[in-house]
Amino acid sequence: MGGRIDAPARILRYSQNSINISAWLRITTAAGLLCGLSLSWRLWLSSRLFPLAPVSDSLPAIPFPFDLAWLLALLGLLLAILVAARPGRLIAAFLVLAGLLSLWDQTRWQPWFYQYVFMLAAIGCLGGKRAGERRPQPALDACRLIVACTYLWSGLQKLNVTFVREAWPDMAAPLLRSLPAGLGRVVSSASPLIPALEILVGLGLVTRRYRNGAVLLAIGTHAGVLLLLVASGENRVVWPWNAAMAVFVFVLFWQDRETRPRDVVVPRNAIHLLIAVLFGVLPALSLVDSWDSYLSAALYSGNTHQAVILIGPEAVNRLPAPIRRYVWRQTSPFFVDINRWAYGELDVPLYPEPRVYRRVAERVCSYPGAADVRLLIRDRPYPVTGRRHAEIYDCGHLDQVP
Repeated sequence: MGGRIDAPARILRYSQNSINISAWLRITTAAGLLCGLSLSWRLWLSSRLFPLAPVSDSLPAIPFPFDLAWLLALLGLLLAILVAARPGRLIAAFLVLAGLLSLWDQTRWQPWFYQYVFMLAAIGCLGGKRAGERRPQPALDACRLIVACTYLWSGLQKLNVTFVREAWPDMAAPLLRSLPAGLGRVVSSASPLIPALEILVGLGLVTRRYRNGAVLLAIGTHAGVLLLLVASGENRVVWPWNAAMAVFVFVLFWQDRETRPRDVVVPRNAIHLLIAVLFGVLPALSLVDSWDSYLSAALYSGNTHQAVILIGPEAVNRLPAPIRRYVWRQTSPFFVDINRWAYGELDVPLYPEPRVYRRVAERVCSYPGAADVRLLIRDRPYPVTGRRHAEIYDCGHLDQVP
């Protein structure tokens, strides 16, 4: 009889705990999005110098001040989602407006935005009503899958020699300069362990036995990454994302002995299935260049396309002054560092796909002196050798970029 009495009590405690976790998850997701949009506010405006890369040229332009009003509406909705007792309709409105606005510029498809949006969709569709009206467990399991897959694919994307030789040394440079030579060599040589640790975190979060250890490892990893990012001053928009990820792993997985692996990985509804496909399956296609790298947790992996715009000295002088700041003139030929331009104006890295590089090159080609302008695209590197295939296109042949 005691067991029969304890079982409902345990279920009630588990349900109440799920409701509390759902509230923390909603608040953290909305706050992360609020920070991300605020830090990259120029990215969400159409009235700017850096070119847009819409999904279709048939989309009408969004002139000022309508672009600013759209951004302010998104920020206002996020503030309301943070405090609302019943945020379901607010979440739906935000998802519609944010999804539509992202169609006008593919550079807005940043990894943090992509993750936050689908976590918010899971919360809104599966657990957005008041306590007692709908169990939040399906939303939590869908979000658990997003977080676990993000770690797993982030590690898999880094299994390449380019991460070891280029991406990690560049990211860790501020820390390495401040360490004694011997310790710096140890930190530098640890780069092959980083993808393994991320893969272990992703797999460990799904299990019940190793879940707590994976949480501690993930939180330690984000603390280290934040230290590196703050030291370098780079990519400020992902600083709150790292903090949010630490909160996500804690509230979703810490001391969770009830959620089974199959609850996370086996979809039980349409949203969970969509998330399993987008975050679990389709990133595999990025390894054969058939799915976008930023939709596959490839940030800071070294496993992305690269591009620069080669430009002659005379053409440089005809560029607007804000663009000339990002022209590399130390060696010949000169080139526009378009990723630095994106960081400088939009506060985010450029979306690293050839179709987006082409749109940027088209803008530079529109200025006088286009005969001296060429787009150089380097493909994703071969994992073992790091070798990249490169193609050069002049302004008259940009439509041949794949």
